[in-house]
Amino acid sequence: MLQRYLTIAVLTLTTVVSSNLISTSIPVFAAPVKQVTQTVKQDFAKYPANSIYKGKPATLKPENQEQKDYLPEIQSVIGQGANFAGHYVIVGALNHAMGGTSTAAIADLKTGKIYLPSQLKPYHDQRGAGYAPPRPDGGLHYQANSNLLVVTGRAGGNDGNKGIGHYYYKWQNNKLTFIKFVASPYQSQ
Repeated sequence: MLQRYLTIAVLTLTTVVSSNLISTSIPVFAAPVKQVTQTVKQDFAKYPANSIYKGKPATLKPENQEQKDYLPEIQSVIGQGANFAGHYVIVGALNHAMGGTSTAAIADLKTGKIYLPSQLKPYHDQRGAGYAPPRPDGGLHYQANSNLLVVTGRAGGNDGNKGIGHYYYKWQNNKLTFIKFVASPYQSQ
């Protein structure tokens, strides 16, 4: 368990009385604040992918304007090789916004097809402002040799209605299939 301690702060107030400035120091004491981190076993080995694709990436084939808008970011990542489910690339932090809101795309290195699953547009990675406390493990968790994707924070689409936690998905038939949700003690402010 991580613990974060707040230090004693001194608040200085400046008040205007007639034409004189009066400065007052008030000590403010803060108690220790505990940061709760919930470790969730991700079980990537339970969802093995076929062999990892090592060939040349196919030319990307965007099918709509939204996919075209993300094309430069996706193209900048596909050359690094598969990072998800054997022959796919997950590209996160597309249109990243304050508060941890982002979109992610999945590109097939063999076919060039681009996917924008609703669960990943937008998702909240819970690392930014507005979360008590921001979590260092927030975001997307995946491996090249596994079909498992874990969203830590809040998934996009209707799944996000479940709250803050860990969303488990299996990539099959070119879509994310919901497996389970594990609630988190973290809360939005």
